[in-house]
Amino acid sequence: MKNDKDQAIIISLGEFALPVPRTGSLEAPSGYGRSTAQGLEIHQRVQKKRAKADSRYQAEVAVTRTLARGGFSFRINGRMDGIFRHDTPLIEEIKSTFGLAELKRRLAGGPLEHPYCLQLLTYGYFYWLEHGIVPALSFHLVSSRTGHSADLPLELDLECYQRWLDARLDELVVEAEKARKQALRRRKLAADFAFPFSAPRPGQIGLMEEIEEGMREGKPMLIQAPTGLGKTVGVLHPVLREALSRGQQVIYLTPKNSQHAVAEDAAERFREGGSPLRSTTLTAKAKICLKEEPLCTPEYCEYARDYYGKLAREGVVDLLAKKRKLKAKTFREIGERFEVCPFELQIDSAKLSDLVICDYNYVFAPRSALGRAPGLAVDQAGKPNLVIDEAHNLPARAMDYYSPQLSSQLLEGFREPLGALPERFAREGEGLLDACLATLSSCRKGGQPSRIDPPLAPFLERDAALRTYLARYLEADHELGGEDPVLRLTGYWGEFTQMLELAVRSERQEFFTTFHPHVSGGSLRITCCDASAMLSECYGNYQQVVGFSATLKPFSYYATLSGLDPAKVRTAEFASPFSREKRKLLVIPQVSTRYSRREQNYGKVAEVLERVAALRPGNYLAFFPSFEFLERVAALFRPPEGFALLKQERSMRQARVDEILDHLREASSPTVLLAVQGGSFAEGIDYPGEMVIGVFVVGPPLPTFDLEREEMRNYYQRHYGAGFDYAYAIPAMAKAVQAAGRVIRSEHDRGIVVLMDDRFLEAEYRCSMPSDWFDSHPSELVSTAILGDLAAFWSEE
Repeated sequence: MKNDKDQAIIISLGEFALPVPRTGSLEAPSGYGRSTAQGLEIHQRVQKKRAKADSRYQAEVAVTRTLARGGFSFRINGRMDGIFRHDTPLIEEIKSTFGLAELKRRLAGGPLEHPYCLQLLTYGYFYWLEHGIVPALSFHLVSSRTGHSADLPLELDLECYQRWLDARLDELVVEAEKARKQALRRRKLAADFAFPFSAPRPGQIGLMEEIEEGMREGKPMLIQAPTGLGKTVGVLHPVLREALSRGQQVIYLTPKNSQHAVAEDAAERFREGGSPLRSTTLTAKAKICLKEEPLCTPEYCEYARDYYGKLAREGVVDLLAKKRKLKAKTFREIGERFEVCPFELQIDSAKLSDLVICDYNYVFAPRSALGRAPGLAVDQAGKPNLVIDEAHNLPARAMDYYSPQLSSQLLEGFREPLGALPERFAREGEGLLDACLATLSSCRKGGQPSRIDPPLAPFLERDAALRTYLARYLEADHELGGEDPVLRLTGYWGEFTQMLELAVRSERQEFFTTFHPHVSGGSLRITCCDASAMLSECYGNYQQVVGFSATLKPFSYYATLSGLDPAKVRTAEFASPFSREKRKLLVIPQVSTRYSRREQNYGKVAEVLERVAALRPGNYLAFFPSFEFLERVAALFRPPEGFALLKQERSMRQARVDEILDHLREASSPTVLLAVQGGSFAEGIDYPGEMVIGVFVVGPPLPTFDLEREEMRNYYQRHYGAGFDYAYAIPAMAKAVQAAGRVIRSEHDRGIVVLMDDRFLEAEYRCSMPSDWFDSHPSELVSTAILGDLAAFWSEE
């Protein structure tokens, strides 16, 4: 019986109805995952059919029951898929699966050992408590591959269920006590959460005050702040303190794994300052997996086999709770020691940390992993806080999640490795590959790239055939190696088909599909030109949202395409904390990078680089709009005497990138590095002190005027009245401003930024520039004596 003094805890029925002790492997029919979009669509189709056939059928019936134990009151919320309200009521759960027979076999085993069975039994038990009638229970299983279905009855044994219920409630009391201690620890942490340095940098105080005010208002925030302000610590300190004061955590997102180090360094600073902050860094599955192929099935992977049972028996998550800093190395070591998947272990232990550092896709991707195991909310208020670093990347990155491509050239690449398989699989695999190529080719419309309405049915048929083939392949006694062709082909086709199904069936205007014919076949592209609706849904899981970057203007553009309401977003821009006297900004409008004028300007660009670099020996970066432009200038450029010339190359390996950065750090000889805007040298890298003393930004790097980009412009014009700005000018200026920001990284730095192109003076482009670049108009940056002005700047050192 519930006591008024019992502490109330809300828990979903899916999180409540779990085996005691845990059992099960990492696999599709485990019952521990979330429903997919395809599964929801199948549910709705079955429910409509049931309602049409039986007037006493009711779908999506909310269920709530409160159970007390050990000073806690657990309110369990669920939703029955359907109930037939006959004299003997029948509660039905709909489950979709690729392997219908396999799921049926699993559910026919011990009813208290599978989450799906426990969910259905719990619905039946709660109905009995409320009505005094033991209902009939049944699964309706549907194959997502063939559409075939099967019904599987389940009997509610009240005595057996009550034994499980007692064990589960006892288990929940232990979990709740741990959660309460964690919330108390976080609140104490917030009370003593000191700033990690003796004094904030100039501008940091204003930044922290701005964030604190935004959190008091409860508004999402977009903040533009330059490097050198100390924005990572300046953002994290107030956001962490506010979340911890509510017993909550902070999720910190970066666009790349390589940028995790900045947040990790901030967490270490807090710890060095005396705060026992717990942080976890999540690593991509492919990078942390202990197998040749990241395939999570118990048949192939011993780390997936009985994963949940091993976690429970060995107390692995409790072991990790004792560590303040969790990264890939620790997860791999623990994974090998207890034979559990290190990737899944990251996700299951994330709730223990005060700060979780991860890539954008853990929150915003279509099948995001974070949040699968939220844990009990005891003595917590609200939800976690979300911080988005380099937030200018989010709109394009999110669009990429929903914009796959299917290429005949890539498909043909599977032919040889498929042919090398054992004969029984090689022949069938090549036949399926031919069918896939034929399906792709059927989308061709003439000899020019064109927008099409692709036929969905044949893609779904090929997907089903490939998955059936994969299932037999995995069951065979065949050892999988790295880059397995069957796994890769099935995954490649399946991921594209899943997104095609979303684009076609949702009838969203943000999606369009194009076919591009070429000599070797063709390619089919799905383009999402606006992911704001999908992003907006994700923010509901967070209390405070703070996005920050050195490039977030115009704010209305970034708010809109990031899924935030521009009218409700709090925005702020902070100027560089460093003296203007240490930076010389110039615009050279006499040089044009417009496509129609490039031939006449390659030589002019080369001349500017040569003459400006000769004024003061040191390291210079020249950022171009494309590799083609870079190569044309490189052919004409003659470095000043004593200078080395380095070039970024297409598809450059990280090892070579690191070599070039080491060369710039050593400063053994003055160097001009030619690179591209938006590339690996232009964003996310610091060049402090003498590592770089000058940056040339050669024109705004407008995206290519192709079929997709023009369709995007049409969409932006229809929906936002700003087609060219949204499709071309603003994305280009984000790259240009990021490139320019490489030169002044600390109060000791001194350097020049040279912008080449008259478009930097035009309204469509200058609206993206930081406000501290000029007083009222960028024409102030145009010089009539370029070399003289630069020479005078250097003479003031």
